[in-house]
Amino acid sequence: MEKKEEPKIEVRVAPDGLSAFLKIEPQRNGQDLIEQIKEELEAKQVTYGIDWNLIESIVKEKRYFQEFQIAKGMEPQSGEDGYYEYLFDKDIDVKPRILKDGSVDYRSMGEVPIVKENQELARYHPATEGKNGKSVRGEEIIGRKGKDLQALKGKGFTVSEDKTLYRAAITGKVTAQARMLKVSSLLEINGDVSISTGGVNFAGDVLIRGNVLSGTQVSVQGDIEVNGCVEAAVLTAGKNVVIKNGMQGNGKGIIRAGGNVSGKFFEQVSIEAKGNVSANAIMNCDIQSGNAIQVAGRLGIIVGGKVSALSEIEATIIGNMAETKTSLEVGTSENLFSEMQKLEQQTNDISMEIVKYSNALKKLSEIIEKQGQTSEMQKNKISIMRKKIEREAVLSDLENQKAQLAEKMGKCSNAKIIVLKSIYPGTSLTINGITERIKTENYNSTYQKKGYEISFVSNI
Repeated sequence: MEKKEEPKIEVRVAPDGLSAFLKIEPQRNGQDLIEQIKEELEAKQVTYGIDWNLIESIVKEKRYFQEFQIAKGMEPQSGEDGYYEYLFDKDIDVKPRILKDGSVDYRSMGEVPIVKENQELARYHPATEGKNGKSVRGEEIIGRKGKDLQALKGKGFTVSEDKTLYRAAITGKVTAQARMLKVSSLLEINGDVSISTGGVNFAGDVLIRGNVLSGTQVSVQGDIEVNGCVEAAVLTAGKNVVIKNGMQGNGKGIIRAGGNVSGKFFEQVSIEAKGNVSANAIMNCDIQSGNAIQVAGRLGIIVGGKVSALSEIEATIIGNMAETKTSLEVGTSENLFSEMQKLEQQTNDISMEIVKYSNALKKLSEIIEKQGQTSEMQKNKISIMRKKIEREAVLSDLENQKAQLAEKMGKCSNAKIIVLKSIYPGTSLTINGITERIKTENYNSTYQKKGYEISFVSNI
């Protein structure tokens, strides 16, 4: 008798359970392949999504040695993640436009949106549920639910009970960044600020659409933005000052800012800024910057007066052919390392005192636990705790001083003056306490302190 050879039938289930594959090797004796395939599918527990038409076609057309997908599961569908829909333009470009000559057009700066009280600011769309799937074995595959986002943080807004709608609580300036939403108080002045209108004193931000005329004062805790010009006025801001046209101070104009100061030009103005100062021209000014000063453009010039910054001054032209006296200073003449050593010593001494008070409190607590508390012990305990709290406050202040000094040291360590075109005689440069007077016109150079002298290298 001829030996019968059973066909080899292979059913493979994908690791994710969402598909099954069939492969047949040729058979010689015409066995009922459909029944054998059914048995193999049952053995592999494949019950869902089977394409019997394809299986019959494979058998009928004798498509051997090939692997075919003969069952397909239903993929689970993930829910959509929650998202915020902002109902105002949050992508305003607040950076000024750079002109062809490299100067800055401060008038082109986008204005931060202003909203009215109770205006809708943002709507939250919650995450949706996922849709379950099914494997070829008939097993349920759970669809992932979308991920919900945390509530927005910030101030100046209210939130509906269902946590989906955000409204402005006040009329003001609105900004959104990451998960922060902020509506800050804004005073909007559509005309000029003059002696006849009176000065401005405000707790938030102020937007002046006109000019600020001589003899007036504008003092705010936030930002000052002036769309027009500023004359011999006094501007004081807790944050930034932006003057889109410029300021002619006539020797009496003053700007004090806790952040950055920028404007088209500054002439005969005194500026104190904890941040950067930027302009297209600085003429006969007294400027102190807590970081850097940049004067941009093909004719970006610093001429006359005294200009100082902790980290860097960059300008196209410094001084002029008339050799007008111009003083630039970067870095500091102070011995910051010595100052840091003193702060370190003070910090160590205070820390030791705090440890001493902590140990005294611990011993006193142990005595009270064993012997009971007397009125005298209570007085001693209160006295020691007060001293400890006082010294901890001093330590915290010293740590803040150290952090500020470390930041200052970092800015001063690489202090430099960058000249993009020309620097003229009549200019005095001081870098970290070393002074040098420019005797001949120089071009496209960077000045830095090297040892006990100032050296320069070409920018080319």
